[in-house]
Amino acid sequence: MPDQELFDAARNGLVDDNDSLAEQVDRMLSDPKTQRFVQDFPRQWLQLHRLGMFPPDAKLYPDYEVWLEASMRGEVVHFFEEVFRGNLPISEFLQSDWTMANPRPCEFYGLPEPKSSDFHRVELGPNDNRGGLLTMGSILGLTSDGTRHRPVHRGVWVSESIFGETPPPPPANVEPIEPHPPSSPKATIRQKLEAHAKDPNCAACHRNIDPLGFAFDQYDAIGSWRTYELVEEGTDANPLVDPTGSLPDGRSFQDAVQFKQLLLEDKERFLNAFVEHLCTYALRRVMTVDDQEGMQNIVDEAKARQYRLNDIVRAVALSHLMRKR
Repeated sequence: MPDQELFDAARNGLVDDNDSLAEQVDRMLSDPKTQRFVQDFPRQWLQLHRLGMFPPDAKLYPDYEVWLEASMRGEVVHFFEEVFRGNLPISEFLQSDWTMANPRPCEFYGLPEPKSSDFHRVELGPNDNRGGLLTMGSILGLTSDGTRHRPVHRGVWVSESIFGETPPPPPANVEPIEPHPPSSPKATIRQKLEAHAKDPNCAACHRNIDPLGFAFDQYDAIGSWRTYELVEEGTDANPLVDPTGSLPDGRSFQDAVQFKQLLLEDKERFLNAFVEHLCTYALRRVMTVDDQEGMQNIVDEAKARQYRLNDIVRAVALSHLMRKR
């Protein structure tokens, strides 16, 4: 709710003046009440409600428990808060050399044990195989089904959350992936999907979605780093994972690190999607073609301010989209 100062400003017509309105927005952005935004927006934007929807199989993933799940969710929220409070560029969401962790994620990721039990900033090195949102355990876990990772679901999540594009649903008559014959050599999920995607009804969508998920094949269903994929059915040894791929525009990557670098090259595309997610949250409705000019004004303001998160939120609050809501 507005405080007394804001009620008084509105009563006196001060919020109709651009400079006065900006002063009130700046005051509100530094108010502790913004913690609700910090807690709620990442959950909506990143679909965090799906974390734990399919509890990981205890036999396959004995390290997964309630504290780890809660800490994974907390990592995302505290990371978002650090970017927001520090007014850091939103490119940190795609790739960073730090994260926010308490002792449980540090243990899970193989990071040095912290001295405090609270969430705090932890520096990451190249060999930690983390950085940004996309390689956090929570994001990798919410796109899995409890028994295995799901590259297609991971690709859909990247398309929706990072690019702001929802792929069409699969055709109703598409056959599911066939079970693997026990007498055949073990095959990765990727290999099975590649065979499945040869169906003409599936090829067009899978060509655009699957590479976005294959980039993270070195992470299992709960986000643990791995080199081999554990396959129960089949002969021979467990197969090596393959995180290589190519984007629809032809640019290729060898692993998640290179994939995230390609996303950084597309940061303006990410900015456009992020602004739409933020406006959807702020206005509580889906954006339409009539909102394009207003969102473009916010994007232009964000680019002028080096893509910094607090400035983007401020631009939304001061926008004509918000004033005519």
